Amino acid sequence: MELRSFVLCNDAGDEVCISNYGARLLQWHTDVFGQDRNIILGYSTLSDYLEDPFYHGAIVGPYANRIGGAAFSIDEQEYQLQANEGKNHLHGGEQSISHLCWELVAQEAQVLTLKCELPDGHNGYPGAMHYWVTYHLNNDSSLDIDIKVTTEQATVIGPTTHPYFNLAGVGESAAGHILQIFADNFTQVDDANVPTGEISPVDDTPLDFRKPRVLDPQQPKDSLDHNFVVSRPADESHGILISPDKQLQLHVCSGYPGLQVYTGEFLGGKFESFGGICLEPQFYPNSPNIDNFPFYLTTPEEPFKMRISYRLVKNQIEADTPAEHQRAVPAEKAD
Repeated sequence: MELRSFVLCNDAGDEVCISNYGARLLQWHTDVFGQDRNIILGYSTLSDYLEDPFYHGAIVGPYANRIGGAAFSIDEQEYQLQANEGKNHLHGGEQSISHLCWELVAQEAQVLTLKCELPDGHNGYPGAMHYWVTYHLNNDSSLDIDIKVTTEQATVIGPTTHPYFNLAGVGESAAGHILQIFADNFTQVDDANVPTGEISPVDDTPLDFRKPRVLDPQQPKDSLDHNFVVSRPADESHGILISPDKQLQLHVCSGYPGLQVYTGEFLGGKFESFGGICLEPQFYPNSPNIDNFPFYLTTPEEPFKMRISYRLVKNQIEADTPAEHQRAVPAEKAD
């Protein structure tokens, strides 16, 4: 199947570009008071994504993030997964949904649906799987990402999306972004960044982002690759990222219980460290192996369904006012 890209446009002047390779978000152009900004970090050509080790903009899975020991059990039967990060399993393993060409199902001006399939046993996962992702660019500058998965037997599924955002605009430094996360707790990890099962409060830790805080790449405390336990319902913002000039906000929400925040410390190649920031809704990493983590199996009788939403808000922000209390200015339509 050939590499293709598709463009969605709305009445607010947003243009979102998506590839069939990994169902990836390639670009999101938005008008910020007369200035065009592409807020998603990516490559200049489609072919560059074929060698991408950083999951730029991809739908990752079957299970996003890490599964410790690259194994899990269902009904006392253990399944050994491909170990692609030391002894552990990351983002579904090699040549998974992030590195496959998806098939076009339908396209309209503001909606795109793609699908792909994984055979039984792919990278160790039980059950043939059928994936659909629908991108819907709304006129309020929000992007809804609906993921549906059916399977032929009980299996572990928990995909997410992996764009690197730079609200200053691609090519500008990501330093100085302001981050707010509505989470009272986070999951503790071992030396391999796999959760131990312990859930700890963010109080009096560097991970307390309940009030907006400026990210400084020179400060180790702001180098993030952590799962936060969100404390809000699915229809409210779980995290807010604000551009350094305070003119653009990105809100994220989902039906997932966790939000992984990654500040891109290990980006390389054509990209600088801290060049973009990921806000990835998810089950907690390693949930299939930890009884006290919220998780459910996908079965033939109960398909997996999840909506992830990113919404842009354009306004002037006073430095010390929480982002959730800002007065939004409607986005102007681009010429």
